[in-house]
Amino acid sequence: MNSKQTVRRHTVVSMQYSLNNAAGVVIHEAGSAPVSYLHGVGGLFARLERELETLAVGDIVTVRLLPDDAFGRCDTDLVREVPLGDIPPGEVIEAGGTIVGTDEHGGEVNFRMLEVRDDVVVLDGNHPLAGQALVSEVEIQGIRDATEEEIRTRKVLA
Repeated sequence: MNSKQTVRRHTVVSMQYSLNNAAGVVIHEAGSAPVSYLHGVGGLFARLERELETLAVGDIVTVRLLPDDAFGRCDTDLVREVPLGDIPPGEVIEAGGTIVGTDEHGGEVNFRMLEVRDDVVVLDGNHPLAGQALVSEVEIQGIRDATEEEIRTRKVLA
């Protein structure tokens, strides 16, 4: 009997991770409390989940993600110039800020304000990390079988 549990579909995995871009800029440092997720249900990037598959507690892996493996490539259709008059009253309008808008299907989208000039605001609906290659170092700190409710809801409950 193999008593060493490994990462596989429908296990709850607790881990520490760091995330840097390809230039080494730290995006997320490993914290003091582990992060938990339900493996095999799309909670992480598919490539990252594949790399974690079969690891055990104490294992550490470094995973390099190309833009298509992570937040995707920058979509130029998500960069828009919007007249200042179309921005709702009360919004703080400044480069680097964010504003919530809607896409063509009525879904909510967070836009970053790239530039404010004359009577126009340049908005970017891409994820801030879109177009970037990323490097993540992951340490597996705990593995347990998911409960039936966690599998049903696709969420870690405890």
